[in-house]
Amino acid sequence: MGQAAIRQVRFIPPEPSVGDIEVNTLRGIRERGGPHEFLMTQRLDFDLLVHIASGSARHVVDFTDHPLQPGDVLWVRAGQVHHWGAIDDIEGTVALFGAHTVDERTSDLIRSHPVSGRSHWSAADLADTPVTQALALLVATGAERRDAEPGDAGRGQGGLTGLRQAALAHALAALLIHLSRVGPADDVPAQGPTHEAYTWFRDHVEEHFRTWHKVSDHADRLGYSTRTLNRLARRHTGLSAKELIDERVALEAKRQLSHAAASVSEIAEQLGFDDASNFSSWFRRQAGMTPGAFRIQSRNQLGPIERPDTGARASPTN
Repeated sequence: MGQAAIRQVRFIPPEPSVGDIEVNTLRGIRERGGPHEFLMTQRLDFDLLVHIASGSARHVVDFTDHPLQPGDVLWVRAGQVHHWGAIDDIEGTVALFGAHTVDERTSDLIRSHPVSGRSHWSAADLADTPVTQALALLVATGAERRDAEPGDAGRGQGGLTGLRQAALAHALAALLIHLSRVGPADDVPAQGPTHEAYTWFRDHVEEHFRTWHKVSDHADRLGYSTRTLNRLARRHTGLSAKELIDERVALEAKRQLSHAAASVSEIAEQLGFDDASNFSSWFRRQAGMTPGAFRIQSRNQLGPIERPDTGARASPTN
């Protein structure tokens, strides 16, 4: 069966003038990355936004298979595990950016939105929305000449002016906001705004899921009762707080079992379990199968999309 692996990919701008937000094309990142860069499963430390202009391919994000067609948009967030399909078969726009490039208020609003975790929007989803115009603004701003504006000399922008960087950040924020407002046609409207305590709890789980598996651990640190966290979790997701914690731990366990070479015992230790037996029992309750069975199944399913005998695989940033 062979061993899978997760390639950790950092954002390294191709030149200082690019700054913290890079607007490129699929062709551009393929040429920069070379023929092997996109073959391996990746975990990015930045966000990746792709707009498909032509062609079709599959793209897997955390075990969800997204068929990409012209007009679609894909958003892979930092920390997610994803796998490129036939990247040679598609063309379009690519934006690479770190979380810090979006202002805190905008970031909080997006994260608190009911569909904040969505990765794929079809062309039909985006019809009659401002997303196309927002995307065009981002592309146009990214294509501007990088000559320093009068008065920008010595500001340490590496050739990228402060005004242009601000314009690029605002264009990106506008695009992400418009995307976050688009939901599937059968979406049920959210029942009121997201409670800030639930957002704090969700962020806390993301930060500590490897070591804190009890609701009380998070409740004590956040200053809320377990009852309050459970009420907020059910209001926003339909799941209990404990179910949300388990869901996040299970996602990481599945990532490691599917893509990493670590043993079940090593994965159990990484995720804060006392021993492999406890982890295996817990995982079986979550996934309906043992860790070993899941590893075999997931790697067999991933096989067809890993094209080891074909061309391009390019992380645009190494």
